[in-house]
Amino acid sequence: MIPSDPVGREAAVPHPAGAVPYRTAPTSSIRPQGQLLWWAVVCALAVLWFGTLELRGLFAPDEGRYAQIPQAMLATGDWITPRLNGFKYFEKPPLQYWATAVIYRLFGEDEWTARLWPALIGFLGAMVVAWIGTVTAGRRVGGLAGFMLATSLGYFVAGQYLTLDMGLTFFLTCALAFFIMAQRAELTNRAHTRWMLLAWGALACAVLSKGLIGIVLPGLALGVYVALTRDLGLLRRLAIAPGIGVLLAVSAPWFLLVQDRNPEFFRFFFIHEHFERFVLPGHERLGPWWYFIPVMLAGTLPWTPLVVRAIPRAVRERGSMDHGGLNIDLLLVVWAATVFLFFSLSSSKLPAYVLPALPPLVLLAARRAGELDAKTLIRDTLLGGALAASAGGSACLLLARTDSFHLLAPAMPWFLLAPLALLAGGAGAALLARRQRATSAWLVLGLAMPVAVQLALVGAHAIDELYSTERVIESLFGEERPRTDTTPFYSVGTFENSLPFYIGRPVVMVGYRSELGTGIAAEPDKFIDTVEAFSALWLARSDGYAAMTPRRFDELDRSGLPMRVLARDAQRVIVSR
Repeated sequence: MIPSDPVGREAAVPHPAGAVPYRTAPTSSIRPQGQLLWWAVVCALAVLWFGTLELRGLFAPDEGRYAQIPQAMLATGDWITPRLNGFKYFEKPPLQYWATAVIYRLFGEDEWTARLWPALIGFLGAMVVAWIGTVTAGRRVGGLAGFMLATSLGYFVAGQYLTLDMGLTFFLTCALAFFIMAQRAELTNRAHTRWMLLAWGALACAVLSKGLIGIVLPGLALGVYVALTRDLGLLRRLAIAPGIGVLLAVSAPWFLLVQDRNPEFFRFFFIHEHFERFVLPGHERLGPWWYFIPVMLAGTLPWTPLVVRAIPRAVRERGSMDHGGLNIDLLLVVWAATVFLFFSLSSSKLPAYVLPALPPLVLLAARRAGELDAKTLIRDTLLGGALAASAGGSACLLLARTDSFHLLAPAMPWFLLAPLALLAGGAGAALLARRQRATSAWLVLGLAMPVAVQLALVGAHAIDELYSTERVIESLFGEERPRTDTTPFYSVGTFENSLPFYIGRPVVMVGYRSELGTGIAAEPDKFIDTVEAFSALWLARSDGYAAMTPRRFDELDRSGLPMRVLARDAQRVIVSR
């Protein structure tokens, strides 16, 4: 529950001389019909966010991995040591695993429950942005900021896909919002401390979501902001001593417990996963220095022109910077730039890494949109719609020119509908703008983006056998996963992360380590080194299942290994003894 500001005789939070901390923006009244419109928009967004979570099979590798780890927690009862396919897996902390395991316990194990945590906190994250936008700039800006974030391409897609990045983004956004709330001029000392402790608690949850990056990024952003504003007094307003206490109380127990049970944890998690991954190549995630520029431009569609326009204006007009007061716009720019530059310098790059930069950028754009004249605002909005439709159409053309187009053909009608939806949204927005209905134009254009994404995801479902084992396993066992079956299930020369989830138990890996090398080294008896060793074991058994690629199957079939084909698709063959 968010604390209210106490009213009493306590002294207000001291600020440095000359500082001009911001005050809460007045909240103008909204007409009843306006409230009904925004509630209708929230409901429409909720349907688009949560309505299709079960539609697609779990894609490899991320979705299968992060769905199976909490499943293993429930099966083993061990909530301290994460395990992937039965092996210790220390790459990430457990907060999302815990949340998903609780969801499994309440609602069962399925695609929608596996994806529910990132979808839920993504939706709540947009509401947090709407809330802090309302507090600092009024209800119109707050509603606009939340809507823009929820309908941004990168943020919406992240809410539909099972990774850990949305959890990190949510808690960092909460920490930023609580920090801003703590700097209000009218606060008492007690209220200020409470808001700061909430910010520290959010940072602790960010650490438990994805590691030390949860405190490194905010620390760097705050350091840069203080250097730019020369507001050293801000450091005294961080409630550092009690804040570190909260941070350690929330996050440290798991680290201590997992290290006590697994002596190899410290070296792998802190040295390999943090330091070596940042500075050393070899993670198959390389990219040029400009890698995240197109990612950010695409991720903020259809609001990219508004975002791009807002950044230099916020930097140029630093406002109260010279007086030492909190400059929210500058803080938002610094926060987003820190995320962008940090990961641009890293030797490991994936598009979702810069997701935490989207909420501050979109909030900045919403705060600055009110300064634009109507003509510029409408022009930028329609330009964003045109860019989004062009990007979708270009993606379809690129897919059509690939060598694997024949495999993608079942999905292409849906993929083509996606840019058409964006085009229709842009046309509708243009028509409404000409009639001076700016709010309706924004709503139509914004809602077109999640509709387009969902159409594309329906197309992905048509070809999800290329990325998921859902269909091939259900063709063998139906909807009920054979978790009580003790017959060994081998994965020969490959490993698909969704396979253990769909069969409800670990598979025996053969001749393929992938990301599980550290876990296999700790428990080598669970692993078969070579295909030759597997073949000898297979011949000695009277039962067993095995999954392999079609090429591997052809090789083993030519060698005379007895196998009965149970199911087959473009990516895999399932056989029995």
